[in-house]
Amino acid sequence: MAIQYFDSPFHATHDAEIATKMALKMDLSIFITECLKKLGLTQQEAAARLDVTQSRVSELANGKIEKFTIDAMMDMLDKLGFRTALSLPTSTEAGPILQISRQA
Repeated sequence: MAIQYFDSPFHATHDAEIATKMALKMDLSIFITECLKKLGLTQQEAAARLDVTQSRVSELANGKIEKFTIDAMMDMLDKLGFRTALSLPTSTEAGPILQISRQA
């Protein structure tokens, strides 16, 4: 049996389209959670800042990505002072690029 390599753990168990979305959501949840930790916010404080419930912050921190849309995560980034941009390539060889930057 040959060794197989995948872009993410999700690509081993799901079709490419679903796996790519799941990997993006996981990356976003990790990024947002790390930002909240760096800000030193409790889950309750983070919830107030993100305009969500404390249980939603807990779900995010615990990697329950199936409960979130990419759109909702981008809204959270906006509320944390980040600007997000999704660039779609003109060729079919490269995938989309998500850029996250601090707003001035």
